[in-house]
Amino acid sequence: MAGSSFTNSIKTTDVITVLYMVITAMYMLVFGGLSELFVIPMLIRLLVVLFVWAVIYLQRTWNNNWINFIHLFYPILMLSYFYGETALINHIIFSNNLDPIIYNWEEALFGFQPSLEFSIKFPQYWFSEILHFGYFSYYLLTFGISLIFFIYKPDMVEKVIFLVITFLFINYLVFIVFPVVGPQYYFSPPFSEVADSGVFSRAVKLVQFYGEHPTGAFPSSHVGLVVIFLYISYCNIRWLFWVIIPLFILILFATVYIKAHYVVDVFAGIISAPIVYYFSLILFKQINFKLSNFSNIV
Repeated sequence: MAGSSFTNSIKTTDVITVLYMVITAMYMLVFGGLSELFVIPMLIRLLVVLFVWAVIYLQRTWNNNWINFIHLFYPILMLSYFYGETALINHIIFSNNLDPIIYNWEEALFGFQPSLEFSIKFPQYWFSEILHFGYFSYYLLTFGISLIFFIYKPDMVEKVIFLVITFLFINYLVFIVFPVVGPQYYFSPPFSEVADSGVFSRAVKLVQFYGEHPTGAFPSSHVGLVVIFLYISYCNIRWLFWVIIPLFILILFATVYIKAHYVVDVFAGIISAPIVYYFSLILFKQINFKLSNFSNIV
């Protein structure tokens, strides 16, 4: 409906995106001071806030399907940048990565390093390709599942995207204050590497080359987010749940196999997922309630 008020055009996803900008900006200012290192991140935050305002204004003015689509999906398109950015600001409190802590946990639990031994024990081409395919599927899930809800459950898509980006933003905050880079960065070659095996192996390496950074290993946001996808799809789009199940199993093993995560990271991702999900759900309801009340007052 054209001509709706500015407040009515604000989405919960706008609020949580701007809130993340504010929290991380305050973190950089309070703990990092006026370092030149943070000039670009601060400018990016200003641009994001201006972009959010512009999208809200466009929706208020024209409110067509394309603007609504952009308004819903822009936070997902920004996630890659803000994930990578955690590698820039994750040493403000701890000057060194905390991988030795996770390494010791792995040794205490298993008596060896599963992330090193897994690919050695199972070097077969077909096995490697299957797990790399599973890992590669994660890159498609975040946008893909949101798009499926946009098509099949349009009344739920804002809520789903809110839960996705809030889950990831909370994980990014953990990455910033608890820097763990994972086996692929902590160990030295050749121990940090998995040999190329085929199409999906090379596809994963290509994506990692351009989009991966030494950050974000603990907890595994990959695993945690797919747990949330499973729950949301089971409750709302049952056929999607059965599609995700085999991918989830592959992702569980693949994260360790390709040395993106320690096993402890996977456990932490599974355990933290329902906790962060329910917190995000409460936050969604509160923001939605506040926006509704504010719109009624205005």
